[in-house]
Amino acid sequence: MVTLLGAQPALAQIKITFPVSRQIVQRDNSNQATVQIAGSYGQALDVVEARVVARAVGQGTTSDWFTIQTRPTNGQFSGTMVVKGGWYNVEVRGRSGGVIVATDVLDRFGVGEVFAIMGHSNAQGSGCTINGENKCPTLEGPGDDRINIVTIDQNSASFNQYLSTPDGSNTADSRYLPGLAFSKLTTTSGMSPFAKMPWLWGPMGDRLVSRINVPILLYNAGFGGTNMQQTYWAAYNIPFEHSFVRYDLRMPYANVRNLMNLYVPTTGLRAVLVQHGANDRNNPTDSTKKYYIGVIDKMRTEFNKPNLGFIIALDSYLFGPNQETRSAQFQVINPGYKTFQGPDLDQISGVDVSTFELYRPDDTHFSQSGQRRAGQMWADAITDAYLGAITPYPAEMQPLTSLNCAGNNRLTITQPDGYQPIWSSGSTENSLTVGTGTYSARIKNPQNKVLFPPAVVVPDSVQPATPFISSNTGKFTICQSGGVRLTSSYAGINNWTTANNATSGIGRTIPATKTGVYTLQAKNPVYGCLSDVVSRNISLGATDVSLYIQPGRKVVALGDTVSYQLIVQNNSSCDAGRITLQNRLPANLTVESVGNNLSLVDADPSGMSKMINGVVDQIPAWQSVSYKYVARPTAAGKYINAAEVMTMTNPDVNATPGNGTASGEKDEARTELQTSTSSSNVFISPNPNDVPPKSNEADLSLIMTPSSRTATIGQIISFTLTVTNRGALTVNYVGLRNLLPAGLQFVNSASGMNPNQSLVSVGIGRISPGQSVSAEFTAKVISQVDLFNKAQIDFSGQPDFDSKPNNGYLNGEDDQASNELRWMENR
Repeated sequence: MVTLLGAQPALAQIKITFPVSRQIVQRDNSNQATVQIAGSYGQALDVVEARVVARAVGQGTTSDWFTIQTRPTNGQFSGTMVVKGGWYNVEVRGRSGGVIVATDVLDRFGVGEVFAIMGHSNAQGSGCTINGENKCPTLEGPGDDRINIVTIDQNSASFNQYLSTPDGSNTADSRYLPGLAFSKLTTTSGMSPFAKMPWLWGPMGDRLVSRINVPILLYNAGFGGTNMQQTYWAAYNIPFEHSFVRYDLRMPYANVRNLMNLYVPTTGLRAVLVQHGANDRNNPTDSTKKYYIGVIDKMRTEFNKPNLGFIIALDSYLFGPNQETRSAQFQVINPGYKTFQGPDLDQISGVDVSTFELYRPDDTHFSQSGQRRAGQMWADAITDAYLGAITPYPAEMQPLTSLNCAGNNRLTITQPDGYQPIWSSGSTENSLTVGTGTYSARIKNPQNKVLFPPAVVVPDSVQPATPFISSNTGKFTICQSGGVRLTSSYAGINNWTTANNATSGIGRTIPATKTGVYTLQAKNPVYGCLSDVVSRNISLGATDVSLYIQPGRKVVALGDTVSYQLIVQNNSSCDAGRITLQNRLPANLTVESVGNNLSLVDADPSGMSKMINGVVDQIPAWQSVSYKYVARPTAAGKYINAAEVMTMTNPDVNATPGNGTASGEKDEARTELQTSTSSSNVFISPNPNDVPPKSNEADLSLIMTPSSRTATIGQIISFTLTVTNRGALTVNYVGLRNLLPAGLQFVNSASGMNPNQSLVSVGIGRISPGQSVSAEFTAKVISQVDLFNKAQIDFSGQPDFDSKPNNGYLNGEDDQASNELRWMENR
């Protein structure tokens, strides 16, 4: 049915699918035609260009390269260019970035003359058997390569279905005729829609092409044994009976209707060559004239071609000419009516003196000599004057098949609405979902006009493989303020989206400056098909934050002011995002003023307890920020002031924000202040995470306070370990142990703390509920390596309800304490 159809091997990067090989389109009277050039491509193109190249010198005008389409989309290109009459190769090329990246060539295509033939057996071709021998064998096909047809095999199954289905039902359906299967006219060629041999049209083609020097295309609707009267009856649906011409199929006019609907819209048409009359001899002149005019008018009206030209042969010979028929033909011929006199075939009779062969061995049909002479007469009759007087009908633009991605590396291909398609597979569905291959269809509108959308070539891959995402840091965390750069493994178009489905970019690499899920789909640049989705969660990079609280003085006169500095240090290569601080103030420490980013608020509804809240917007990697407030002690004694980090945008590798001020983590800080007025009072910052002990429980906590938070080689630093019993039971004995780091060396202790290599320990006697007891020692900085000092309660005379003595230094219990000294270079 359609020769292009079915899956084929994968395409080149560009493929011409329209016109097809050996297609000829009708030229206009200026010897040119507007030619549609269309096809498929499989890689992104900026522009598609085409040109025609004459196949032989003098047989056409080679053109310059012409832009067919810029920025084609969806795997198909289509455009037009004006081509002079001739016989050509068609070349296309695709450019990307100014570089030619794809080419294709169609080996034969013509702009020339297209004719439709209708008539009886001497138009269709016929044998004549005399004494068992066929005296009218067909001539061989033409010698010139430029005479073309649509080949038909009358012995094929599809042609048998064209005549009738196996059950005898009516068809004459053009779906069973070949599509755009053009070929050279040869000895064995049938000529669609109904002729089965080249006959006289070979010599006609050779002689005509030699004179007009453009290719020709012939359609042959001839039906042996018919006349113009039967053609008229069939055209107007007037029933008749015949021994082999089936009126129920609307023969013989059905052949004319089918070629006009099936082929002419795609190729255009110059004129209809009429070779009837020999079988009309029994009708009077006026009747035959009526039938001619009726068929001509019917064709012009039905196919909406009011100026369709007809070249009518004088043909009445059946054992001699018939004057009534000839008279009717003469009366129909009228250039004003767009009907022109063709060859006088009645003159062909007698013997060919060059071959001594009868022109009509059975006194009707042509021998080879008769065919040769008839063909030459037809060629001579189609004069240049006629070709100038007849306005031809050009080829129509063919619509494009639409393409949509269907998943699983397939496309859904859909024919235009308003047409009934017949696909290569025989399917009549409007859409097919297909993989690799070449697919085409013919489509028919409600008026039975058939068009041939350019075939669609689907490449091996229309859907990219699922890409993977990498980052420039090798991690999927945001550290520096610039974030990370995410890169797709796919080199083409990439569709990135963020967590809220906002488009984030289409390039191969995008910045990721916010946390969330980034999704990626690779996009085929031609068809727009998307790969499966791949995603990456971008989280904040971990930081290592330390908090320090430092008073301006260690000893202050009662009622005098002292400044406190809250220092937040980022000890990591990641920028730290927003951080909040909390400094719950010891009793009797009154705040006089607070600096930027700090605020004084009530810590309880009574307003008796106060706290300093702080907000740090950002700390760059390896940087620190500090904030100050001024306070005044209003009662004599020791003030143990504690602060902690409450919330962090980034996770912290060494601490848990907001878990209290007694876990010994680096995001907590304590400092001591002593009034110059001596007192045993100890005022301690409340730990909001503490659970009050029961009446029968002890609750020991440990605080480590260094005299300096920074260190240099040779510096002497004192460490104060303060044990507080916040429980309800007295603890009779408490053991302390301090594990010195490699960078510190024990010097002495006024509190009786004893060294044993790196361990410094002491025993403390009775500690009543609410009482705090301190022990101090000094150490010398001997190395900048490892300045992390840690201590724990390693023995208690009473069980502690929320901690266990001697179970480690850094497990977050409040009977442990630690401090890291910040190294400062010697100056």
